[in-house]
Amino acid sequence: MKNLLIKTFFLSLVLFAFSGCTSMVEDENVDPDLLTNVDSKNLFQGALLANQFFQNSSAVRDVMLWLNQANGENRQYVALNNWNNATASEFDDSWNNAYVNCITQAKLTQNKASIELNPNLKGAAQVIEAHCMGTVTSLWGDVPYSKLDVSGNNLTPTYDSQASIYANLQILLDDAITNLSSTVGSGIPSDKDIYYGGDSERWIKLAYSLKARFFLHVKNYSLAKTNAVLGIDNIDDDFKAIFGNASYQNFNPFYSFLVYDRDDYMSGDSYAARLLDPSQALYRGNAKTDESARFMFNYLNNGEYFDPYTLNIYGSDYCCTNGKFGSDSPMPMVTYGEMLLIIAEVDARSSISEGITSYNNYRALLDTGYSIGITNSGYDTETFNYEPYIDADFNPGGMENSDNIAAIDALLREIYQERYIYFIGSYEAYTDFGRSNNKAEIQLKTGFSNTPQRLLYPQVEINSNPNTPKPIPSIYIKTPVNM
Repeated sequence: MKNLLIKTFFLSLVLFAFSGCTSMVEDENVDPDLLTNVDSKNLFQGALLANQFFQNSSAVRDVMLWLNQANGENRQYVALNNWNNATASEFDDSWNNAYVNCITQAKLTQNKASIELNPNLKGAAQVIEAHCMGTVTSLWGDVPYSKLDVSGNNLTPTYDSQASIYANLQILLDDAITNLSSTVGSGIPSDKDIYYGGDSERWIKLAYSLKARFFLHVKNYSLAKTNAVLGIDNIDDDFKAIFGNASYQNFNPFYSFLVYDRDDYMSGDSYAARLLDPSQALYRGNAKTDESARFMFNYLNNGEYFDPYTLNIYGSDYCCTNGKFGSDSPMPMVTYGEMLLIIAEVDARSSISEGITSYNNYRALLDTGYSIGITNSGYDTETFNYEPYIDADFNPGGMENSDNIAAIDALLREIYQERYIYFIGSYEAYTDFGRSNNKAEIQLKTGFSNTPQRLLYPQVEINSNPNTPKPIPSIYIKTPVNM
């Protein structure tokens, strides 16, 4: 018995010591920064930020080089002037930002919002998913979508056709509009909604605007106009990426790259700058159009870094009146101006007179200073003027038809050229180039074979997903909806 008691005592002592040590270290393998459960509103804001950084990511600078809106001046950016030198790894970060940081977070937000019985928040997250996913398919063509598994159980999703993705995005946006129209639940948290302050009606307009954009991408012109009319209808509802000036982390990505990261890699020396520069033979202005202010808002010709043009990075962190690429300059993502341009393009395809009338509605907006300066009121003391056109201006020999093409083609060329300028710093200019077969007659850089039509599938996807299309399409192969 004595031995048993002794043995029991020592066993109890060991168990006590073991349990005591365990309690002291039981949380040592828990990462306090690894969140295992996040509420929908915080997931939502993360998706918003991821989306805006994807829409303004490094790949946008690539397409600016290829579309001759900018020029590579040093190291790999010199090589990138030639789209044929693009490599798959160039697009790793943009792909991961879209799929991991944005689309996955938007889907998780929707799941949480459903559990929390908050249809408005779910609808807003659906709009963000659609914006990001629509941009992805416009750039890469066939991509993973329907088999995405945010639980992480399927790391090799199959690819959907580009056409089916666009069709599914229309369904998603319809569902988003229904959810945003609901009067149930706590609504979109105003403190996390950096764009619309929780206003579901403004999110509904954004949803219709995206429907219009995506119908235009697939050349369903009638539905593009129908939805554009229901979309963003005033300048205050423009969907713009919001940046700050408090620290390096929240700078406009263009500014960060052009000033802090690689200040000698990229200039504004380009065809686009010469189209806007009144001193150049290529100048697109005329007796009814003065582009002086818009030129200086986008480009500088003071030779501070490069001669003759730099991209305008002036702003509160640097100097002077905010240019388009200043540290805290907002970047347009989906806008009222875009909706008016969609309506003008659709109308121009059926009637020269209707097209001119609709295009003049857009020009009247420009004549208020819209898209010129971050306050939509012009840039600094520079002048601008956008008077209405008449039918004769597009007739052979007219102001906008010196090469005597058909009047309707001259009008469409003018609208596409305007979109080329309007979308400087946006993926939409690249999408336009492919879907229109360069109707804007952009002068690309010379000496390079073929023309750029898509982004390359990223190396991270090629390495990890056996479903990546084979053979891997080259950069000059059109995406399916543009073929």
